[in-house]
Amino acid sequence: MAAVDWLNGEGIPVDWLVNITGQDYPLRPLDQSEAELVDSGADGFMEYWDALGPQSHWPRSRVRSRYYFQHRRLVGLSPRAKRMLRPIQAVNRVQPLVRLHVSYGLAVGRRARTPFGPDLRLHGGSAFASLSWPVVAYLREYFDRRPDVVAYFRRCLSPVEAVFQTIVCSSGQFNLVPDCKRYFDFRGSQFNHPKSLTAEDLPRALASGAHFARKFDYERHPELLDLLDAHLAAAARQE
Repeated sequence: MAAVDWLNGEGIPVDWLVNITGQDYPLRPLDQSEAELVDSGADGFMEYWDALGPQSHWPRSRVRSRYYFQHRRLVGLSPRAKRMLRPIQAVNRVQPLVRLHVSYGLAVGRRARTPFGPDLRLHGGSAFASLSWPVVAYLREYFDRRPDVVAYFRRCLSPVEAVFQTIVCSSGQFNLVPDCKRYFDFRGSQFNHPKSLTAEDLPRALASGAHFARKFDYERHPELLDLLDAHLAAAARQE
């Protein structure tokens, strides 16, 4: 939203907003990805599902722990500390009022009254999306109009995997393609984070049709960038 405010303040016209991180890299030339967005006729490409519905990708216990409790992060944790402290999460299975989590640092949560209901149904999905500007403008307006919802999500675990989906899908106003156009691999995931990709993963990633892939560990596998750059250059020459 800070980026959106900056764009608005500078008067920069934008058609699509695509969020990436320093661990992402394109799988296709950017002009090809842009053309697919524009030609789709859709308002956005966003992975989403009704969080407690039959098609949800998450177990109900995860949904309730993440989004029906208000959390306070006490301290960051190293990967080793997370592994050592993981057994304390067993307390979550034996009582309904308190939650302890280590995936995002040591966090403690208490059961809370949620803002969810018929007009704001909880949805989840990837934190990454490609959204047309009308969707972005709606989100910006909603954030201003409903600071209570923003405040609630701020103290949920992993709010970025639910807040945009919940607001946009509950509006009923937009034509969304349920595909975030990102490639990631959660096989063997630890603490709900995707694996760092290697050269063995590239054929599957390139065949996915995604615009970007993540996560890349540039220090451990710098050769991946050279391989991807060569692929992108060849794809550009074929246009």
